Amino acid sequence: MEVRVPKLYIYEHYGYIGGTFGNYFLYDMAKADKPLNEFLDEKGHRVCFKDVCFGPYINFREIRDFEKRSVDDFLVACDTQKNKVTIYDRNVFDNNPRKINWFDSGERQQPIFFEPRLTLYAAPKIVKKEPEFNDQSVVETMVFKIIQDMGFDEFESETQARFFKPLPKYKGNPPVRYPDSAFLLKSAKNFYSWYKIYSADMTFEVVSFDEDGKVQCRQDIPNTVKLAKKLQEDRERRNNYLKWQYSK
Repeated sequence: MEVRVPKLYIYEHYGYIGGTFGNYFLYDMAKADKPLNEFLDEKGHRVCFKDVCFGPYINFREIRDFEKRSVDDFLVACDTQKNKVTIYDRNVFDNNPRKINWFDSGERQQPIFFEPRLTLYAAPKIVKKEPEFNDQSVVETMVFKIIQDMGFDEFESETQARFFKPLPKYKGNPPVRYPDSAFLLKSAKNFYSWYKIYSADMTFEVVSFDEDGKVQCRQDIPNTVKLAKKLQEDRERRNNYLKWQYSK
């Protein structure tokens, strides 16, 4: 069974912003409801752009000034001025049987929109397999390699995009125990796991959110062995989701 995960990429060129998801072009959300004046449906109603092009769509204006990271099959928009990162994920649709092949733009289906799902207080952070800066801990390097070795990502750049620096919601001195970094993964349909790394005592914490931003579970992880076990569980759930959604 072949599974390819379509990535959402945003690019800007000479003031123009665009993007792709898999082999599909991304369209601006504002274009979805634009009427096509020369077309009427069988009931005499105006046909809109979304009626003839299922998208995908995203609000380009809303994310234009943010740093953008592609993680799994969703986008993270980073507002560094407000220390917030927001997950943009697509609306849910029934893909059983396979109604759409993200790598074959000849198929059609209902309009698909990428919209804000969850906002976290954090900033983008650079974590690499081979650290170049002193602010990357040995523990962060170890975690990076665990994620790579488990096959979550094909390329190191995809693993790098997962890492962020959690920040306090309010300004002031952070708590005594505060994470060095955190990494993000999608472990199921509209279910996100936020792993915090505490390098000083080599412990971890995972918080799982649903699409409404509600905490579904929270778990302390005392060491890297337990971390690897938890990641294996999330990988299995994630693989089942990916097979259901994107297998051919």
